[in-house]
Amino acid sequence: MSELIKTEAIVLRKLDFGDSSRIVHFFTYDYGKISAIIKGARSPKSRTGAALDTFNYVQIVIYKKENRDIQLVREIDLLNHFTVVKDDLERMQYAQAIVELLSGLTAENEAHTRLFTGTVKALELLNIQTADPKYTFTKYFIFFIKEIGYAIHYENCSVCGRILTTEQDLAFNYDSGFVCQECCQDRLVHTEINKELFKLYICLNQRKNDVKYLSRDLDRILQMMTKFLKYNLTEFKGLKSLELI
Repeated sequence: MSELIKTEAIVLRKLDFGDSSRIVHFFTYDYGKISAIIKGARSPKSRTGAALDTFNYVQIVIYKKENRDIQLVREIDLLNHFTVVKDDLERMQYAQAIVELLSGLTAENEAHTRLFTGTVKALELLNIQTADPKYTFTKYFIFFIKEIGYAIHYENCSVCGRILTTEQDLAFNYDSGFVCQECCQDRLVHTEINKELFKLYICLNQRKNDVKYLSRDLDRILQMMTKFLKYNLTEFKGLKSLELI
């Protein structure tokens, strides 16, 4: 038996189906990642087609049935289609990277309301012309890693547990995280972390709006996060959306 439910969603991907329908992959507030069919979505008379662009923020009404792989959409309303993002190649690539993370590293039918809310916030920030898209995505990437259960702790050394401070240079291992100076002596170090970069990483984990940073330092942190995920999640192969940036 189907249940008629309403939820907010982000469009991850769409596929043509049959003569006029589409199958759409959504990341929803209430049910996590789901797939649903929208009948007649490709018809010239359909009012839903424009709402199905990738990373659109929508509200959907679906006939949800347990143990059914593809649900049926009854209604879809566009809440935000992020026009500033779509008019800017760099912003669009970061938005696509967000979709890549959600598509590849979240589970089907598993609600994650904090991650959904944080994703909408990140897309809204990317849509502000004065906001730095690289900074916005770097904060989101750290947030995403934390929300899927792979938080990189910066309070203590990942080897010995010593308290880490911003008064000394550190190191970072892609398999475990931050490493203190003492443990660096007898352990493989993947990259060295100076005090300024460590301070920036801490700031990116906090709700601060006046963070000073260099673009190249954001690049280093993004590289660290990417390699950390590759070491810890075999299904993660990197972010193709950002390869050309």
